[in-house]
Amino acid sequence: MNILYDQDTEGCLQERVALEWIVLADGILSAEIPAELKQMPEIMKEMFYPYDKRPEMILADADGKNQMTFQRIDKKLRPEETRKAAEAVREYISSRHPRSELSPVHLYVAGQYPAGWFTMELEEFGEKQQHTKAVLSVRNQMFLATATYPEQDRMKWEVLLKQFFHTLHETT
Repeated sequence: MNILYDQDTEGCLQERVALEWIVLADGILSAEIPAELKQMPEIMKEMFYPYDKRPEMILADADGKNQMTFQRIDKKLRPEETRKAAEAVREYISSRHPRSELSPVHLYVAGQYPAGWFTMELEEFGEKQQHTKAVLSVRNQMFLATATYPEQDRMKWEVLLKQFFHTLHETT
């Protein structure tokens, strides 16, 4: 277990965040995620994802305020096409949610796999949320990761997501 934040550290105002390794995508990938995120119970999946084709992996904390999903998309994607694919996903999301504010697409290239990602603002259950979508290319296959978290935790999650992108690697 890796400690990303520790409130006992002098000057740290952030509550403790422990990270743990998790296997993603049928055992193809592993990465570090917040230890508080576990497989979402079926009843919560029905509430948060009330549709047939849910992501393969849905993780959440106990009350569902922080969530991550991960899924393989049935499309070929070369690593150099990651930004373009993320732009296409952003454009699609913009057309589906025209009133939501979306960030530009960013490209994280410090890890083993480039990640094209953007954020959008949502309001769910009367609370402002940030929703990050990331497109990845692994073995020339497209993957989509998402994270949803309270607006006030935006800066913490930017660091957590960069750690996630940085630690993504193929399992053996």
